[in-house]
Amino acid sequence: MKQGEPSTNPKKRNCKQLVFGLVIGIGLWPVFLPYLYKHDVVIDAKNMLVIGAAIFVSIFIALIIHECGHAIAGKAAGMVFMNMSIGPFVYVRSEDKSLFLIQMPALGYMGRAMLRFPDRLTDKELIQKLRLYIFGGPLVNLLTAVIAILLAYTKVPSGILLTFGMINLLFGSINLIPTENNGMQTDGRLLAMLSRKQPGKELVLLSYRMMQEDPEGTNWRPETVQAAEEAIRNHSDHPIAGALFYSLSSHYTMLGKTADAETIGRIAAFRARSQKVDPLQDMADIAMVHILHQAGKLREEPNIRGKLAIIGPTEKITRHFRDAYTAYLDDNCNKMMNELDAAEKVLGKWHSLYLEGHYEKKRIEELRA
Repeated sequence: MKQGEPSTNPKKRNCKQLVFGLVIGIGLWPVFLPYLYKHDVVIDAKNMLVIGAAIFVSIFIALIIHECGHAIAGKAAGMVFMNMSIGPFVYVRSEDKSLFLIQMPALGYMGRAMLRFPDRLTDKELIQKLRLYIFGGPLVNLLTAVIAILLAYTKVPSGILLTFGMINLLFGSINLIPTENNGMQTDGRLLAMLSRKQPGKELVLLSYRMMQEDPEGTNWRPETVQAAEEAIRNHSDHPIAGALFYSLSSHYTMLGKTADAETIGRIAAFRARSQKVDPLQDMADIAMVHILHQAGKLREEPNIRGKLAIIGPTEKITRHFRDAYTAYLDDNCNKMMNELDAAEKVLGKWHSLYLEGHYEKKRIEELRA
C-alpha cells in the first residue's frame, strides 16, 4: 500500500476471514460425514471426550509438523536455521551454541520457524526460495492430512486418525488464506505479496535481505539501508513497515545516527490507527520514543503522553518500555526502574522477537543512567 492510500477496512477484512473460515468448515463435512455412516460411530459422552482430547493433541502435533515443514523447506532452499518455537518451547541456534528455552510466544504466534539466507541472492532467486520456504509449512500439513484421511478410510479405521487428518487439513488450508490479523501475516498473504497480488513485496524481500546481511542490524550494506528507507516511505501504511522501521531505527541509534532515525521515524511512527490492537505499530512508536529520548527531545515532543498512552499491551517489551517512559516523564524513578527490570527479565538470554536483545538492553542501561 503506498503512502496516501486508505488502509484496509478492519471490518471488511474480518468479514472476509469469517467467510473463508465458513467455506473451509463446510468443505470439511464431506470428508467427515461418510466415515460416520460407514463405521456406524456412536456419538456419546465417552466418544466426545476422546475426540476432544484428540483434537487438542492433533493441533499441537499439526503445529509441530507445520513449523518442521517450514524448516525443512528452508534448508532445502539453502537457508540457515536460527530458531523454532512451538508454543512456549523454543530451540535456538545462536553464536554456534544451542539453547532450549521455555518462553511465552510473542505477538500471538503459536509457532514460528526462523531461518535466513547466508549469502546474497538476486531478487528472482530470493523470491523462488522464499516461496518454497513459506509454502513448506502448509504443504506438509496438507500431505499429512491426505495420508491420515486415506488410512482412516482404508487400512486403519480410526476416528482419532481421521480427526488428526482433519486438523492438519484445516491447519494447512487456513494458513494459505491470504489474510492478516493484528499485523501478523499468514503464509498465504506472504505468498500473495511475493506474487504482487497484495502490496508489500518489497518489504518482505528487504526483511530477509537485512536478516541475511546481519540479524543484529549493525552491519547492513548502505544500499540495503537506503532501500529500507524508501520502502517505508512508499508503504508506510503496511503492517510490516512498522517492524522494518523498528529494525532500521536500532541500526541508526546503535551507530549514533539519531537524526537519520528521527527523519524516517516521522513517516513510520505515531500514525493514525485503523485497528485497536496493532503490535507492529506499537513497536514503531516505541522505537521513535527511544530515538527521541536518545536525542534529548522526549519531553518537548508534542502530546508525548498521549502518544505513549495509545501504545497497546500486546507485546510485553513494548509495554514495559511504554510504562517506563511514562514514569520517566512523571519523574517516578521507582516505577521506571521496576518497569526496566521487568523488561530485562522478559528479554532474558534470548527473545523470539529481539534475539540477543543488544539494542533493547542498551536502551535499558541508558534509562537507568
